[in-house]
Amino acid sequence: MNYKNEILHLDKQLGFFEESVHALTPDNIGFLKLISVIGPMLKLNFDTGRTIKLLAENNHLRDLIILTRPFVESVINVGFICAKGDDAIVSSKKYAFQKGYRDLFRELNVHEIAIKNGLVSHKNEIDSLRPQQLIDALQEYTTAKGNEINSWTDETAKQKVDTISKKFGLLVNGLLTFAFFNTYRDVSEIIHGSYYGVLIMTGMQNKNISSFKSSEEAASYFTDHQFKFATLSIQQVCMSIVSIIDILHQKLKEVVPIKEIRDKSYNTMIEYAGKVAGDYANV
Repeated sequence: MNYKNEILHLDKQLGFFEESVHALTPDNIGFLKLISVIGPMLKLNFDTGRTIKLLAENNHLRDLIILTRPFVESVINVGFICAKGDDAIVSSKKYAFQKGYRDLFRELNVHEIAIKNGLVSHKNEIDSLRPQQLIDALQEYTTAKGNEINSWTDETAKQKVDTISKKFGLLVNGLLTFAFFNTYRDVSEIIHGSYYGVLIMTGMQNKNISSFKSSEEAASYFTDHQFKFATLSIQQVCMSIVSIIDILHQKLKEVVPIKEIRDKSYNTMIEYAGKVAGDYANV
């Protein structure tokens, strides 16, 4: 893998992603319940993809790697909603409905510091005016003990990938499973700023600094590791883009013709993979 070439490939795949997002606008296909949920998710994730590219071009490797996880996770969420259909659409909207209401009355108490939203003191009065639809949504996302449920669906990310793979076939399965495997666990540690995350990010997990003969040798090794890690991360974003475009094609082919975009994305990936394989063979 070559860092600069991977950025060029990302730029192409982001172009196909943008074409797909534009193809799903109401101007092109009218209003669809599915698109009312996944459309904004796709648009925001496209913006994240552009940020990843910008960070890559400026060698901001840690933040680049950090953003790959929410990018892949958004692809998984959109793919899962496409796989589950109406049930997932309804769950997404119910969760957002009740979550927005709860946020009006947020409080935080830490030691001697208390922070709360201004509406907290009016909660009882406002609660009395809740429509039944909101009451039902709040009840659905509240445990028997009265605690808030902080996830819109019961499935884990791995279970979502499994559902997507069963619905959309081998290509999507392979690409999305590989992207999930390479981003979810270790990148989470980097995001959380743990010491293990530092070891993973820098390469110190693989080789102790005391084993180097000089600081220059250590700097060279750790720099090379981080660029390889960043290259791998960009690759996962590209794979995720190919997979989500394929999912959208399969899900919406009767509504909007994005097969041409899907084919361009897929063929570009295959062409690039062949070039990478050829480069390795010539080493």
